Amino acid sequence: MIDLHIHSELSDGTDPIADIVEIAKENGIQELSLTDHDTVLGIEPITTIATQHDMTVIPAIELTSVSNGHSIHILGYLIDHNSRQLLDFIKITNEYTTKYSLDMISKLNRLGVVDYDASRVEELMSFKDSIYLSDLFKAMIQDGHPYKLKDWPAFYMRTYNRFSYNFPEKFPFTSADAVEIIIEAKGIPVFAHPARLGSEDLKEMDKLLAHGLGGVEVYYPYHDDKLNKRYNDFVTRNHLVGTGGSDWHGDFTTWEAAIGQYGIKDTKLLYQYAEAR
Repeated sequence: MIDLHIHSELSDGTDPIADIVEIAKENGIQELSLTDHDTVLGIEPITTIATQHDMTVIPAIELTSVSNGHSIHILGYLIDHNSRQLLDFIKITNEYTTKYSLDMISKLNRLGVVDYDASRVEELMSFKDSIYLSDLFKAMIQDGHPYKLKDWPAFYMRTYNRFSYNFPEKFPFTSADAVEIIIEAKGIPVFAHPARLGSEDLKEMDKLLAHGLGGVEVYYPYHDDKLNKRYNDFVTRNHLVGTGGSDWHGDFTTWEAAIGQYGIKDTKLLYQYAEAR
């Protein structure tokens, strides 16, 4: 399999880049994409390390966006990760995400849910473009709190889950914006894990066709045969490309999937689509 959906510690995963390459190598993967959320920091390091093992890396990203109150993720493949427009786009996104996360961490402190300062999270996570809610948990572990990374879901339920979220309400970019910025960066925009939207999936994908949507993530841990057919039919009907991946998050992966367990068998159509554009 060619796994086109993997996350590292540079966004909301737990694995360093070198560990991801090692896992992929052990699993017999020859081609993959690092799709960290709203950052391109890992593209050059993973390409350098993977090349040493005769592996191919397709430069990619997963952009956060919103539409009709939904949080929608758009994957971008074969991007120019030095695109000035893309870098400006993700800078604005990360400023929003960081402020939101630090505000939530401060709220947990004010209410006595945790006793751990938000500024310490910022300090320990300064190597990243953005602070995520889970970075509080990672920081606490680094400072000796008696947790393991696999305890994150239980920690989340005891803390953040006690409060209502308004993350999408003032988010700066729509899903149409995300599609268009990926095209601007010479990439192919792909709708990520559509089944997470439930019955709104086809409606939201349809809206993006006019903006240049290039593909749909068909093969995914939550997609059964019926959903695979649903999304393959949409791809065929609209002359798009189908992609797939494990959505690996290291120890934060709470679904049954390992690197290379989900994906596609070759990337020929992806490259052909890119050339046709």
